Amino acid sequence: MPTPQGTSYAEPQHPAADATPDWPPITIGQAKRVLEWWSSSAVFRELVATDPERAGRDYKLGFSPELIRPLWDDRYHLDAANKDRPQHPIVAEYRAYYHTKTQWRDEVKRECAPDEPRLKTWRTRQIARNAMENGLYDNSIIHSPLAIELSDGCSVGCWFCGVGATRFVETWDYTEENATLWRGVLSVLHDKIGDASKWGFCYWATDPLDNPDYEHFASDFADITGMFPQTTTAQGHKDPERVLKLLRLSESRGCKVNRFSVLTESLLRRIHDAYTADELTQVEIVAQMRDATVPKADAGSFRVKARKTANVVEREKKKLIPIAVSEDGTEDSDKPALTMQQPGTIACVTGFLLNMVRRSVKLISPCRASEQWPLGYIVFEECTFTDAADLERKIEAMIETHMPQELTPDDPIQLNPSFRLEPVANGFRVLSDLSCIEFSRPTPDLVEYLGALGEHVTSGKRTAGEIAVSSLFCYGVPETNTLSTLGAMLNLGILVDARGRITGQSAVEAQ
Repeated sequence: MPTPQGTSYAEPQHPAADATPDWPPITIGQAKRVLEWWSSSAVFRELVATDPERAGRDYKLGFSPELIRPLWDDRYHLDAANKDRPQHPIVAEYRAYYHTKTQWRDEVKRECAPDEPRLKTWRTRQIARNAMENGLYDNSIIHSPLAIELSDGCSVGCWFCGVGATRFVETWDYTEENATLWRGVLSVLHDKIGDASKWGFCYWATDPLDNPDYEHFASDFADITGMFPQTTTAQGHKDPERVLKLLRLSESRGCKVNRFSVLTESLLRRIHDAYTADELTQVEIVAQMRDATVPKADAGSFRVKARKTANVVEREKKKLIPIAVSEDGTEDSDKPALTMQQPGTIACVTGFLLNMVRRSVKLISPCRASEQWPLGYIVFEECTFTDAADLERKIEAMIETHMPQELTPDDPIQLNPSFRLEPVANGFRVLSDLSCIEFSRPTPDLVEYLGALGEHVTSGKRTAGEIAVSSLFCYGVPETNTLSTLGAMLNLGILVDARGRITGQSAVEAQ
């Protein structure tokens, strides 16, 4: 983890390189708490850097964080004297634990690919587009095939909510009638998506614990899809008895990771007091405090706040400095904050978003938040359904409308408005603020052809077939070659999907 700027570390007291220390026992959960405080609190970062023994006492860690310094001090490895110095065994254990979690996330992302060929092709296309829009930030997005809200609105009211949660209205009760509909809906989704449906979850712009019947709905989800849905809640501090039962149920039914979104340092203390460190080993703490090290996404309610309070954006941009490399190589430069971009979305679904209170279904995918899509995801289509059979018909219609497996000659060709196209020496390139793809050939005749192709794409006035015929007559390029190039551009997310996106007032703007 990065070193806080302006911090001067006290000289660490390490055992000699040839010593055999008698290490006190530390669990992964205990080590994790040190890193949770590091990522949450500037006061803790300052204290642990200057007086780790006191930090251990004041934050009830049960040991001195000095014992796991290699996990939180990024400068530790720069000292050659530390190369062969003995380390507490928990350092290697924690790194292995973290590596396993990272591997699992990548595995989940792969397994989120649906069985339905059209849906699978469309998802691949949207992931490529989002990688262009959001750069390396896309690596942390699993692109789950579905999410289902079990409430209308959220009771927590996070000022920064990246998906613009609205005020809480009501929950969807687990009545006999609703349970029947619920299981029917899940069966439709499982039939359409396949085994990837198990990686869906039951919240979005909602908090799952707002619904007192959440555990019943989640258990049905596990029965039908094969996996208990991952839970993220900002209410981990409110009812520890309920939460512990939920965590145990979740783990017993295959879910490996759950998350607490924590808004303040006082709430983090409450959580640490309410649960043992080992009880939360598999619970990620998502630090949302003012001094948290991870910058908030410029999406949803954060965008609304940023329009009114200028220093909010600057504060979040400064959090990018420790993870950036400045052009002049100095650690305290402000240049990285000026050149790097905040995350542009927290959306993680490329597929279907349902709300059971409103009986609505949307086809969505993450994007970098913009004036058109301020919530950080595109809504390709939205409709309501009456029952499971109606939902099946609506989903099939969405797939048929928006998910062609290949480009056809009649499809209009338009550049995705999130990107810009500009000529280069041997062709053209398509770029966003965070990524770039170049289309170029060294031969003079193809350079002229690529230049014209770029102009056609930018104009948005011709179909794929018209561009292919023009390229044949003007440059002698076979129509199949041009159609293949345009098809590749579609699959890279560079072109707007042929049958369009819907527009409309966002939930955030309506507040």
